Amino acid sequence: MIKVIVVDDEYIVRKGLIATIHWEKFNMEVVADAANGAKGWEQFSEHTPEVVITDIVMPEMNGIELARKIKQKAPDTKILLLSCHRDFEYAMEGIKLGASGYILKTAFQDEEFEEYLAAFSKEIEGKQAENPLHVNQKEGHGAWPEPIQKAVQLITRDLSKSHSSVDIAYEVGLSRSHFSTLFKKSVGESFSDFTERLKLEAACELLESTSLTLQEIGEKIGIQDGKYLSKWFKKCTGETPSEYRQTKRRTDSNKFTPFL
Repeated sequence: MIKVIVVDDEYIVRKGLIATIHWEKFNMEVVADAANGAKGWEQFSEHTPEVVITDIVMPEMNGIELARKIKQKAPDTKILLLSCHRDFEYAMEGIKLGASGYILKTAFQDEEFEEYLAAFSKEIEGKQAENPLHVNQKEGHGAWPEPIQKAVQLITRDLSKSHSSVDIAYEVGLSRSHFSTLFKKSVGESFSDFTERLKLEAACELLESTSLTLQEIGEKIGIQDGKYLSKWFKKCTGETPSEYRQTKRRTDSNKFTPFL
C-alpha cells in the first residue's frame, strides 16, 4: 500500500479527509496524521510516506517549511497543499519547492482531490514496478457503502452538533436498525463508539495544543456541560482533563528536539 500522512491544524478537516476519501481505491493507506508541521515532520521521519497532504498555514511549522524539509530528505515524495485564498503566494512558493499541486479549502471538491491521488498512485506504482526489489502488496479492502460514507461526512463535518443514530439514519435514507448494522459492519465499531472516539480524540488534541477552557472545548465537541465532560473524560482516559493537559505538557517539555 502507498503510505500517506495528513497534516492540518483543523481537526475536522483532517479527520474528515481520512474518513471519507476512498484511499483503498488508489492503493493508499493513511498511516498517520498531525496537527502542525513540526509533528508532521516527526510522523514523516517515522513512517517515510510516499504522499503527504498538508495545510499551508499551521502553528509551529507551516506547510511550506514542512514541504522544504521533506523534499530535501526525500525528493520523490508527492506533496499536495491545502490552501485558503489568502495563502495563494505561499502555495506558489510550495509549487516551486516541488509540491505537486494545491487545492483551495474554500472550494474543495472530492473529484479534484481524487484526480491528484489517481495521478500519484499511477506514477508511484509505475516506479515501484520498475524496481524488482519492491513487493507491492494490495489489500482487498472494499470501499464503504455510500450511505456510510455520507454518514461519516455528516458526523465529522461538525463535532459540535449532537448526532443521534436516528437522525443520521434518516439523513442517509436508511432505517435506524439497518443503519446501525451496516455502520458497524463497514466501520468496525458501533455508531456510538465511533462518535465518542472522535469526540475524545478531539478533546485530547485541544487539551494538548490549545489553552481553551474546558467549557470551550466542550462546546467544540458537542458536550455543553463542563462537569459532565470532566467525568466522561476521566472515565475514558483515567485522568481528569486538567491532569491530562499537565501530563502532556510535562512530557513535551522534557522532549529533546535535535537540530535537523
